[in-house]
Amino acid sequence: MSNERRKFPRVSLDGDVSLFLSDVVRSGHLLNISPSGIQIECKHQLIEQLSQFKSEAGLYPHFELEFSMPNTGNEVIKSVCNVSYCRRLSQDIYHLGLNFVTLSENDEARVSDYIEHSAAA
Repeated sequence: MSNERRKFPRVSLDGDVSLFLSDVVRSGHLLNISPSGIQIECKHQLIEQLSQFKSEAGLYPHFELEFSMPNTGNEVIKSVCNVSYCRRLSQDIYHLGLNFVTLSENDEARVSDYIEHSAAA
């Protein structure tokens, strides 16, 4: 019996991401992807910047995100995301779980196709 509680499967994915927050571009490293979002590894500076824009309820702001996937002709996937969780791994390294808030139909199809092909392999 599986203890998996996730609604969607995750597929490992190695690549870079760009996050756009208040006219500043920050980078992170893509760890995995699911139909509902991605997990990235980032530096403390990104967390500090995100924290400056937290709401009174303690929620991180929505922001734009761009990344590429293999086998998609290096076309950029663009999304608006929010932070579902933030885990500190060391003094300077964090893992962020990001939910897709908006994703075009074309980009959603490319993400789904990539996950299906990767999971079948």
